[in-house]
Amino acid sequence: MGKQDPAWLQEAREFCRSAGIEILAWGPDMLTVEAKSEDRAKEIESQLRQLGFNVIKDEDDAYAGLLSLSKNPAAVQAKIASFDISRRRWNERIVPVIWALGTLFLVPSFSGSARRTLCWLCLPLGVLVAIMFFRDCARIWGWKLEMLPEGLRIRRYYRWSTIPWKQINGVESASAFGRDQEAVVLKLKSGASEGLGSFNFAFARNLRDRLRIEVVAQRRGEPA
Repeated sequence: MGKQDPAWLQEAREFCRSAGIEILAWGPDMLTVEAKSEDRAKEIESQLRQLGFNVIKDEDDAYAGLLSLSKNPAAVQAKIASFDISRRRWNERIVPVIWALGTLFLVPSFSGSARRTLCWLCLPLGVLVAIMFFRDCARIWGWKLEMLPEGLRIRRYYRWSTIPWKQINGVESASAFGRDQEAVVLKLKSGASEGLGSFNFAFARNLRDRLRIEVVAQRRGEPA
């Protein structure tokens, strides 16, 4: 057993091996196994409950034929609740900087390299990169999220708006244009949808799950 393995892992491994359950992943408070059908998931849930595991409901697991369980669901929920969703991750926030460096390198009037490069090629490319810089500045640096008692306050393209919690019916994620990108969308009680933006896969899932916890807590009158 490795130093980072949880104390319950060895017992779970032996039990799953004898029960024909395939373990796919684990963490300090989470065990993920293969469950290719709903009936199989219910069977595994019943078996692992003997060891003190409870199912962590996740629509992504159900879609992928997986089942996540935990002996400490509260710890899993606490980790989700502590995830910072107020700003995009650092690997997204550096994108405008890369575009800015590209602009300085390609536009001769900025870089001072007009005599050493082909201006007819560098100038159009530099202008295109400059456009990308301003677009991503607004999209990435202009995005921020705040959870207030009265509602979800969202800044998109540097413009703020507030969506009352009582108007939010649910939170969904969907594939977005671009590799490893997902869009996060609020489903409103009016039947309309409110897009929060497109993000890298991990941030989008954490944002979605964190907001779902908050929506449920607001319905109960107990903010997460």
